[in-house]
Amino acid sequence: MTVGLGTTIWSSGVVKGHLDGIGIYTRSLAGSLVTVPDVAVRPYTFGTHTPMLDCGVPTSLTANFPRFVLKNAVLGANRQVNLRLANEVDVFHAPDHHIPRLKDVALVASVMDLIPQLHPEWVTPRLRSFKNFLFNQSVRWADQIITISESSRRDILRILKVPEERVHVTPLGVDARYFGRQTEAARQEVLRKHDLAPGFFLFVGTLQPRKNLTAVLAAHAQLPEALRKRHPLVVVGRNGWCAEALVGELAALEVRGEGRWLEYLPQDDVIVLLQSATALVFMSLFEGFGLPAIEAFAARCPVICSNTTSLPEVAGDAALQVDPHQPKAIARAMLETLDDPLGVRQRQDEGERRARRYTWDACAARTLEVYRLALRGC
Repeated sequence: MTVGLGTTIWSSGVVKGHLDGIGIYTRSLAGSLVTVPDVAVRPYTFGTHTPMLDCGVPTSLTANFPRFVLKNAVLGANRQVNLRLANEVDVFHAPDHHIPRLKDVALVASVMDLIPQLHPEWVTPRLRSFKNFLFNQSVRWADQIITISESSRRDILRILKVPEERVHVTPLGVDARYFGRQTEAARQEVLRKHDLAPGFFLFVGTLQPRKNLTAVLAAHAQLPEALRKRHPLVVVGRNGWCAEALVGELAALEVRGEGRWLEYLPQDDVIVLLQSATALVFMSLFEGFGLPAIEAFAARCPVICSNTTSLPEVAGDAALQVDPHQPKAIARAMLETLDDPLGVRQRQDEGERRARRYTWDACAARTLEVYRLALRGC
């Protein structure tokens, strides 16, 4: 089987030097697919970025995807792109929301979540309704749809009204490096570099409304002053949008000696921070999956997470789950983590067991099953 893999977001991330969640998903899926006997992966992109990827240099199918997909919606499949893919691949997988309309090629699309439709207040308002219309149309072109949690599957069935048998859950995997225990010397070197000591509370995520850092800051501020100093809040995340007030709060946090803002860290440094933290405080208001929680489990970092959307399904009993809208409840969970070492150890053990069930090889195996379903329908 030859799989055509859309790599638009992965390619863009390589050029920019930073992969987001979809970029990591595409790269990791490709890495596992290429190890499967009788499966070949050919990368394609909708854009001008064609860097060397782990599976080769992607072929650009069009320079401007919005214009391309609009023509697809009005005029049908592009004859040139359709013919090329029909001659080169057995199935085309769009893992990054760049979904072409195809006529003679089995088409699989991954839909992580429907945040723009469910929470339009969290996305840029420019052409929002038109973009949602085009995306909803393009998802329906797929022979089979992959999503990453039962929570997202329910949303897709309810909002997009696609047949239930066409939507499949393939959970994400966790990079094996998160399971590796860092030596004490290596940990201390990274902590010294960032002027940190073990025992801090950790937040990882882009500064944007959905990630709900405001509630985490409010919860940390409710801890006694001595605990705030002893267990500061360390925030790892790029400045996103609607974050002006947050930037000011983070600056004040640093001035008080109660926290740090580290805008970007390489993965190895993040792993050290997870292995040195009192807990990851992951209070996102909406997640299609919640990979940071699983990565924390793999690193044996205690997790305090939201009790909404996909997170109860993914985290289970391995995390303390609280209402993300209630800073007092978040603060109580922080105090419980500090006061109950036996409960923490039990959740660490359960979290590591849980994380080991989420592998990229398992994700690839389930994805291949969906490819075969798509091929049988062609």
